Amino acid sequence: MMSITSKGFRGAFMLKRVFSTKPGPVSADVLAALPDPLILDVRDPSEVALGKGGPPASIFGSLNVPLNHNGTSQHERPTTAEELLFKIKEAGVELTDKNAAIITHCGSGGRGGRAAALLTSLGFSNVHNGGGPSHIASALSLPKK
Repeated sequence: MMSITSKGFRGAFMLKRVFSTKPGPVSADVLAALPDPLILDVRDPSEVALGKGGPPASIFGSLNVPLNHNGTSQHERPTTAEELLFKIKEAGVELTDKNAAIITHCGSGGRGGRAAALLTSLGFSNVHNGGGPSHIASALSLPKK
């Protein structure tokens, strides 16, 4: 009989909860109140080109850091927190301030939520799932061209 209080089982369960958490998109009021947020677009390049989740097709000034590995879905090949941080650094951004405002997004919020959860697991405290580019543009009063 396996004990649910065994350290190994509990540790594995807690680790799974951290990496499977996908917080839903936050309200427009929360996004609008963030001071100078870094916006991470975690869609694949083809989704950006097609404008998935828009209009707008993309948020001006956002950093495109695809969460998926070579287009493989997160169900087939989940990205680790360390891999996401490496991709962000490889894209030219060094995340040093754990309190800096960060908005993650994809087309509708699934991968954006996963990216937010991964960054939160690394100790970043002001990370928010913005859903898709249309929601962020509305919240930040950006043009929807």
